Amino acid sequence: MPFNTEEQHFKHIWDIRRQKVVNVQLDTVSPHLIISLESGRVLFVNGYDSTYECWQLGDPFGGVDWLLVATPGGDIAIWCPSEFE
Repeated sequence: MPFNTEEQHFKHIWDIRRQKVVNVQLDTVSPHLIISLESGRVLFVNGYDSTYECWQLGDPFGGVDWLLVATPGGDIAIWCPSEFE
């Protein structure tokens, strides 16, 4: 795997910013977030750290309190609206 500078990492994110997401999945060992795009590219977000949250996924503009978090140690925490059953 080639070494990329921080600028190159930002450019990769910039290049995929408007691509359509076709699949989202969590790895089975740790909650690595794997996002597949229509172009065939894949965005992999690390889901394990022993001390810190790796990522959060939610919709702050949707008006509903859904939140999915990769917590320290490789677990997942979920917050949902109180009326959700």
